[in-house]
Amino acid sequence: MAEKGFKDGLEAFGYTTEFVTFNADQDVTKLGNFLSSIASQSDEFDYVYTFGTTISRRAQLVLNNKVPQLFNIVTDPVGAGIIEKATAERGNIGGASDAVPLSRLFKITIDFFGFQKIGLFFNPREKNSLLIRKEIQALAKTHRFEVVDFRSPPAAQILKENLQKLIDNPKMVDAVYLPADSFLVSNAALIGRQLRSAKIVSIGSVRNFIEAGVLMGFAVDYYELGKAVAAIVDRNQRGEELQQIPVARGDFSLMINQTTSELLGIKKTEFESMTIEIIP
Repeated sequence: MAEKGFKDGLEAFGYTTEFVTFNADQDVTKLGNFLSSIASQSDEFDYVYTFGTTISRRAQLVLNNKVPQLFNIVTDPVGAGIIEKATAERGNIGGASDAVPLSRLFKITIDFFGFQKIGLFFNPREKNSLLIRKEIQALAKTHRFEVVDFRSPPAAQILKENLQKLIDNPKMVDAVYLPADSFLVSNAALIGRQLRSAKIVSIGSVRNFIEAGVLMGFAVDYYELGKAVAAIVDRNQRGEELQQIPVARGDFSLMINQTTSELLGIKKTEFESMTIEIIP
């Protein structure tokens, strides 16, 4: 959806754009080859658009400002080392962050569910995933809940094994949190279906998760983030230095999956004090 928003946004600004798509398919070797190819043909591209933390960081290192880079769906671009500061000179790079306020989300869910043990799916190979884990561990100390790690590197079999552990023993945690990791997002349908069938309370940080059956979450609209990156291109084309344009941040909303909430016996009226978006 982010790419569609990006393309639609460029079209709305009046640009006719040719796209050359490189899909590394979670393969680090393929990714390295793609980036080396782009770096050697840097004069053929006006911009390089990257999705997610791992590829954006790798591209920033390999391209080394040879081609203007636009990153998207990076939770913490500063913490991940992609840029030094969100609002100052940072090289030939700009983009958008999909960060959501974890402290607020966890306060709402703790107040509502009173959970004491939360399962955390995270990618130990991705910097942003580790930063989110660190933040949640800090919140756990403040709110006195336990974090149960489910290490989920980009490997389908490991993800299935983690989900099976929960299906076999749904009481091992009170809820599951799913961060904005590109591998997890690409498997949102499987994750949402399995957690819903096991009647496990689930919290996601991306709209795709809630649409796929995850119960709730503060989530950013990827389509709108794509349009925000298109707006950065327009500003750059109109004369602003790319590195001077602040990192775009998407609006977020509390989303509830109606089917899952009904399955878990949660009534919409219980959230009446909050502004929410109901996902069928």
